[in-house]
Amino acid sequence: MKDLSLPLDAFVRAVGVDHEVPHAMLLGAGASVSSAIPSAWQCIWEWKRKIFLTNNPGLEKQFSELTLLSAQRGIQDWLDKQGGYPALDSHEEYCFYIEKCFPVGQHRRQFFADMIRNAKPHHGYKLLSLLAEAGIVTSCWTMNFDGLVAKAGGDYDITPIEVGMDCQHRAFRQPRRGELLCVSLHGDYRYDELKNTDGELQKQEAELRDALIKESRDATLIVIGYSGRDASLMKALNDAYSQPGSGALYWCGYGDHIATPVKHLLGAARAANRTAYFVPTHGFDDILSRLALHCLKDDRQDKARALLAATKQGSDICDSFYVDELPCAALIKSNAFEIECPSELLEFSLNDWPEKPWSWLDDLCKGRNFVAVPFKGKLLAIGLIDDIKEAFGNRIENSIERTPVTDADLTIENGTVNSLMLRALLRVFSQTTGIEADNRKLLWQSEPDRVKPFDGTQCHIHRAAVVSLRFFGDRNQLVLKPTVIVKNKDGSDLPKDVSSTLKMEVLGYEHNSKFNKALDLWRKLLFPQKGTNEFEFPANCGSTFRFKVRSAPCFASIGTRQNERPIQIGDGMRPHIKQVGVNVPEPLLQFSNKQATGFVTDPHPLRGLANNQPFDFGLTSRGLMPAVRIGVVCPTKESAQLARYLQQANVRQQPNNSEADYLIDYPGFQSAFGLPVELPQHGDAGWSVCPEPMDTGNELKTCLQAAQQITRSVDSLVAANKPNVVLVFIPERWSRFRVYRDENEGFDLHDFVKAYCIQKGIATQFLEEHTLASQQQCRVWWWLALAFYAKAMRTPWALASLDPNAAFVGLGFTVDRYASRGHQTVLGCSHLYNSQGQGLQFRLSKIENPIMRNRNPHMSYDDARQVAESIRQLFFESQSRLPPRVVLHKQTPFLRDEKQGLLDGLSGVDSIDLLEVQVDSALRYVSSVQTTKTINGKRVVGFDEDNFPVRRGTVVKIGSRRALVWCHGVTDSVKSGWKYFQGKRHIPSPLIVKRHAGDTDLETIAAELLGLSKMDWNSADMYSKLPATIDSSRQIARIGAKLQRFGPVSYDYRLFM
Repeated sequence: MKDLSLPLDAFVRAVGVDHEVPHAMLLGAGASVSSAIPSAWQCIWEWKRKIFLTNNPGLEKQFSELTLLSAQRGIQDWLDKQGGYPALDSHEEYCFYIEKCFPVGQHRRQFFADMIRNAKPHHGYKLLSLLAEAGIVTSCWTMNFDGLVAKAGGDYDITPIEVGMDCQHRAFRQPRRGELLCVSLHGDYRYDELKNTDGELQKQEAELRDALIKESRDATLIVIGYSGRDASLMKALNDAYSQPGSGALYWCGYGDHIATPVKHLLGAARAANRTAYFVPTHGFDDILSRLALHCLKDDRQDKARALLAATKQGSDICDSFYVDELPCAALIKSNAFEIECPSELLEFSLNDWPEKPWSWLDDLCKGRNFVAVPFKGKLLAIGLIDDIKEAFGNRIENSIERTPVTDADLTIENGTVNSLMLRALLRVFSQTTGIEADNRKLLWQSEPDRVKPFDGTQCHIHRAAVVSLRFFGDRNQLVLKPTVIVKNKDGSDLPKDVSSTLKMEVLGYEHNSKFNKALDLWRKLLFPQKGTNEFEFPANCGSTFRFKVRSAPCFASIGTRQNERPIQIGDGMRPHIKQVGVNVPEPLLQFSNKQATGFVTDPHPLRGLANNQPFDFGLTSRGLMPAVRIGVVCPTKESAQLARYLQQANVRQQPNNSEADYLIDYPGFQSAFGLPVELPQHGDAGWSVCPEPMDTGNELKTCLQAAQQITRSVDSLVAANKPNVVLVFIPERWSRFRVYRDENEGFDLHDFVKAYCIQKGIATQFLEEHTLASQQQCRVWWWLALAFYAKAMRTPWALASLDPNAAFVGLGFTVDRYASRGHQTVLGCSHLYNSQGQGLQFRLSKIENPIMRNRNPHMSYDDARQVAESIRQLFFESQSRLPPRVVLHKQTPFLRDEKQGLLDGLSGVDSIDLLEVQVDSALRYVSSVQTTKTINGKRVVGFDEDNFPVRRGTVVKIGSRRALVWCHGVTDSVKSGWKYFQGKRHIPSPLIVKRHAGDTDLETIAAELLGLSKMDWNSADMYSKLPATIDSSRQIARIGAKLQRFGPVSYDYRLFM
């Protein structure tokens, strides 16, 4: 019934235009969630958990997070098996469970008394008081026991008139100017017995119902935070709106789902010719913020803005990173060279600008002794003034001026000044014999290093280097990253797929020695002199524009807190050590012991499973979740083949020799996870045959048909068998249906099916035909078995070493790249993780006013504050409190307004860390080993490159608030004395971490990133290259963009895996 809904912005305008009409608010428990009062839903589940745990002692740790679907299912399954409990989500749950949990009335009163004793009204209630001051809201009716309306009103220029069961006559008096009628519909347990059980609800005083009916006749009623579960109150509302009247009804729901009782109420109001709408919202605080900013004027609007921006003093601390002086355990060599850039530039204006200034300037500069770039309506240039005048002629407006270059100009790595300097440097280097440049970032040798045939073409492979300018360690740095480029014999570019394939063949296994050799080649070519090399631009012209580059790269000394013997560094090496760092130990994971009586730790996920039991094994040992049931969707042709393959689920598999440094034997599903896996046979109810897609002659339509046939098969399977996980098999011949792209739209079969199934709460696992023939079946079965277990809403392991007072949030975004510029939908995802690294709830929200920088979306102040408010709400929903410390991870910078909005929205949190985390695109380091040689009878200590890359957990400080962290690197193998490097490919890229707010020490931040990199249950790898906060929020945002509904609606994130 779409006509029942009114968009949120239209609702706000409706209240604004009717601001002289008295408005009443009816508030449910949802209004108080952000003030640390649990909602009715939370209360029900808390009572369920208490009943469950007092009957099943010892499972407290596994059921600490009620928002996890696995915890809810475990509790509900147990309750259902006991018998005598109401059905899930039935209207009698609230009344039943509070009496079942606390049969004694005094204990019920104490439960709520403990809950609300320290409750403080969050800003929604305070803004409600400002609206009451302005006379827009004249009465507030609530089913809550917390008294937050009156408590907030005491700080404003209004007089709250409290009405309860003992003084119901006050409800009929007309509020005077400056008064706010506060009516408690369920009585006040401070004076009477608690009136919130079903028998008591049926006896609500008729006077209060009549007063509400009278109020709704002429006043506009706004309902917020109320589910409509109380039959007596809904009857009163139906009675009120079935009668004629001028008062409108706006039912503000959390998300866009309209409950059946609400639909009936709105229908009854419409039948009586009353204005009645459902308004989808993001919660009480967000609604009141929007109403206050739109409806209030002058001083009161200023008060509202000040209230929303009332960041706790000290929450915007942004301390510098610090690394202790520790014994040196390792020395690592970078590909960065200190550089001194020209201290001034030329600046001038044009009176006639071309349509595309960058490409026009590139063409104009070719063959001339200058380079130039556009900047804020002017041009910046380096070169000879006479050449500039000759090239631009009468386009130059006024004179050419010299302007100084500041450090701030060069700290912006993708900034205009940085780009100008880089173009000049490339011109300088290309004047060296045998070197060419692309004028942007690439150098290459003119002569090919080798010629390789590919598909009938002689491909010329040239040694190359990507050049970039960075600013760290209080110095400008020239970074050289060796690579190769592939060209045709005549120097023209080859197709991208050909080039990528050959580059991977050359660079795919470029380890330390090869990288170091390539870096030395470029270092000797570009910086032939020891010490400092000076370059004039243009060369040999007496120019004042000069670059000075040190020929030796920067080294970093890595300290350790372990009892390792420190290495000795000679005096000749010390001047090259420009950075210091530390190695952080590998985080420990937590598993259950085999008796399910306690927990054990192991840094290795697969060894921990094989030697122990999954973290939540207590559920299995007590028979609460005794098996994992798999359903299968597969075409007829491959059904027999797949059925045979799945029979190997409990067959032991051994790793190949090349994988023995990480993989251990796959012992079979039951041995690994401590419970059986139920796999169907072709013809069983758990096996759904998917029809073959028909070629429609339209590629996109055929792809959509394939997806729809899979989803229909999933529906029939789930209806017949109710599996925990649905396995979707994709044969090779369906590969052409997987992805479709053109200039107008894109399609991804995997994401389409995932999005469809997520909305129905169905976990899916894709399996492609080529996997069945893989020579790495030990790896395949570990990955597949782990996916089955985790997607069945089970918990294989948790982190043992994170700050117990911390919670983590990943912020991810997705952009509709097919929409026209300025009309792109940006979807943001906030995904919570607890201190055990478990992914909890997430929230998808449309970014209303995105700011695009370098094609990446950022948030305005208002968007950021609203996202932070939703995060705040998630904390209360999952933990009924704000954690003392919140850490936000994001892959793009926090803009100033974005940062302030997040800090303001998270007011009340004691410590907030805002961390920008992304893979560094240019910096690479080579690990080294100490060597001892005898030269002329003397013992000489030196360093050579190590055979293994930089150790995982290495942290290097490169600026006051920037550091490099190696999540990808060498670590200890499962075999004693061996080392393990995941993937065994080229040297690893570090993460660059930039602090935008917070004061947590660097080692703690790095340890948290390392720990969270081990929490991707969709992979049995030792770790991921990014923390799970970043990966999951990004993936949820991508697939979430295809959901039909988003906003407050939340799903278990394992459905997205």
